[in-house]
Amino acid sequence: MKIGHVIYAVKDIDKAVKEWTERGFTVEYGKSCKSHNAYIYFCEGPYIELVEGGGMSKFRRKTLALFKGKAIAQRFDDLAEHPEGWACMCIEKESGNLESEVDYLRSIGIDGKYVKSGHRIDSKNRNLKYKCYYTYDYNMPFLMTYFEGTDPKPIDYIHPNGIRAISRVVYRATKKYANTLRGLVKDDRLEIVETFNTGIEKVVFKR
Repeated sequence: MKIGHVIYAVKDIDKAVKEWTERGFTVEYGKSCKSHNAYIYFCEGPYIELVEGGGMSKFRRKTLALFKGKAIAQRFDDLAEHPEGWACMCIEKESGNLESEVDYLRSIGIDGKYVKSGHRIDSKNRNLKYKCYYTYDYNMPFLMTYFEGTDPKPIDYIHPNGIRAISRVVYRATKKYANTLRGLVKDDRLEIVETFNTGIEKVVFKR
């Protein structure tokens, strides 16, 4: 697996889109109206997701807790309450399913919700299909397969500010999660720092 995308928590998605655009990035909303997230894609490697309110409205998070359980809803609540800045990370499998990875994580006590037929219609009307394992523990990055069929990443694209890709992500993790990530992820872009807490410490860009 490799780094799929990194999540940057924001309090106002419209303001965040404006700010990142002014910084020279090309930003697109997650959907055409009432979006709680936005994306910054690169032609290679991981992309950035800007997320407001955990990626959904407070009402939807409450509905999620009611119908899917408090454990999965808590993950999105934690993201909604995160201070503005780098928040969490997704690790990605290029294709196939996540059965073996999910079985492994559950065997070591990292439970979650396995979504086998996830999809979203983005702002360009592309139907992006994927599989995802949302770990209940916010300290462990969630898992996802890359989009099936449609690829939203641009080809040979350089952002107006000259940035072409993310070259490195420095991720702090406790020993348990550091070892788990080392076992799952084979990506030279990921630098794991073993410490007493978890989270993204730094994202480095490549021009």
